[in-house]
Amino acid sequence: MPNPINIAHRGGAQLWPENTLPAFTASARARFDAAELDVQLTRDDRLVVFHDFRLKPGLCRDSRGEWLRPKRFGRMPAIRDLSFAELREYDVGRAKPRSLYARRHAQVEPADGARMPSLSEVIACVRRENPDFRLFIEIKTALRGRISAPPEAVADAVLDEAKAAGFLDNIVLVGFDWAGLTYAKKRSPDVQCWFTTDARSRAGPHHVAASGGDGWFPPLNRATDRAIERARACGLLLGVWTVNRPKDMQRLIDRGVDGICTDRPDRLQRLLTSFRTER
Repeated sequence: MPNPINIAHRGGAQLWPENTLPAFTASARARFDAAELDVQLTRDDRLVVFHDFRLKPGLCRDSRGEWLRPKRFGRMPAIRDLSFAELREYDVGRAKPRSLYARRHAQVEPADGARMPSLSEVIACVRRENPDFRLFIEIKTALRGRISAPPEAVADAVLDEAKAAGFLDNIVLVGFDWAGLTYAKKRSPDVQCWFTTDARSRAGPHHVAASGGDGWFPPLNRATDRAIERARACGLLLGVWTVNRPKDMQRLIDRGVDGICTDRPDRLQRLLTSFRTER
């Protein structure tokens, strides 16, 4: 590809409330190339967009507008243990003041009243704004324990929903739990799958290629010049997350990566506009 895909991380998490319809609508309207989002299955097997496996006290307000409070000797309810209707009762349109999330995303304009969206709602909203917009859908499943649905079940639900919406060509599946991705490739060989790794993972491009991946999706600190060369030698596409500093964006543009996932897609868009103009 001539230049990287501009992927708005969780819809652009330093611009709008993460993983919400206002974020995805705005990112498609701004003519970014794509958005990344996290999907999980609820108790009634609906695909909901939310990052954490449990309700997040720094992000969720109840029907009375009160912030959730962690129980002293317990945990927040798991997304998998709640129905879609129950999850829709929570307002996720702003971060709790003075929370870690609020400090990280201090410039975000609140969107009070925003609810956890379904995948179908996200597809519909971005398609209205830009039919060519793509979604990098993380199959959000736990590597250990039973806090989430099985990866194959989430992959099935995503593929079914994207196919029913006629949106299959606009999605790329990503995720740390490779079981869901390898299953998706067997079921739908043409669907793009970029295998995600974290900063501590020893898995690299050779492992991704051997597992049948189309692309490797490492964090910024793993995207060294040598790693980029290895990915190319394996015939893989290469996306990098989460890149927020312009100097890092520019280095990756110069190295010819295929995708850059960022909380600040506006910054990347400015750099890419300059890059495309120069070419």
